[in-house]
Amino acid sequence: MAIIRYQPFRNMLDSFFKDNEFMPGFQDTNFRMPVDIYEKEGNVTIDFELPGLDKKDINIELEGNNLTVSSTMQKDSEVKEENFYRCERLYGEFSRSFTIPDGIKEKDLKASYKDGVLKVTFPKTKEIEEKKKIEVS
Repeated sequence: MAIIRYQPFRNMLDSFFKDNEFMPGFQDTNFRMPVDIYEKEGNVTIDFELPGLDKKDINIELEGNNLTVSSTMQKDSEVKEENFYRCERLYGEFSRSFTIPDGIKEKDLKASYKDGVLKVTFPKTKEIEEKKKIEVS
């Protein structure tokens, strides 16, 4: 049987910072905008999960071969009561960028937004098709 040192102060601190119900602003505040990237019918599609946004608030920019999706999440209203116990929904500006193959132009990109999912699609290029084996040295 292993001996485990009891450290009540350390355990209390770990617990306090891990899941603190009384300091909701002390949590990770980076909105992560999850994505799925897949190939279908000769196109590459990037699905961005953006629940609660209006499509007019989503910005899509192509600069060279850098594709950036950005937006801002606004709070609906401010709670002025003292009985606010937890705030896990994140607000503010966020963006996500991807390098796409050379040769993709603005006219090649197609974007649609439905049910909180933004789909950005572009044609698969030869650059993507060619597999290259990399030797490990």
